[in-house]
Amino acid sequence: MTATSLLFRVPAPVVSPVTVRPVRPEDASTLLRLAREVEGDGASWTDLLEFHEALFEAPVRAWAWLACVDEEPVGHALATVGFSLRARGYCLQLDTLHAREEWAASAEGFLFDEVREMARRLGCVQLEWHGEASRFDAMDARRDGVRHVVPMR
Repeated sequence: MTATSLLFRVPAPVVSPVTVRPVRPEDASTLLRLAREVEGDGASWTDLLEFHEALFEAPVRAWAWLACVDEEPVGHALATVGFSLRARGYCLQLDTLHAREEWAASAEGFLFDEVREMARRLGCVQLEWHGEASRFDAMDARRDGVRHVVPMR
């Protein structure tokens, strides 16, 4: 057997058309449009000051990513840092993660990988999320109660 015959036996790696990148200030309207698609109510924000401050002004308090196919956004994720007394440290809290149905299987996995990597880079002791994201449960993930939300406005 020659090296050339071995070369033709190696299958080509599968390349996903989905790419993930951090949200930039010029992506703000795209991120909000994708979020409205998930909410389904068509509501718009009347004041975006907090949104821009959290994502783009120091100290940054939120991180967001876009999943794209051929540079067209098809999904997004947003996470914030919080503190957990129970975990004795900072945790990255996944607020939202969603991709359009036709890209959900791959895009949501890539988005989740970016969120997990950010938690590591920030030195967080854990990554938290609530809701139907059980498909991302790792071997060491555990359910730690249900999130209750009290609106303050």
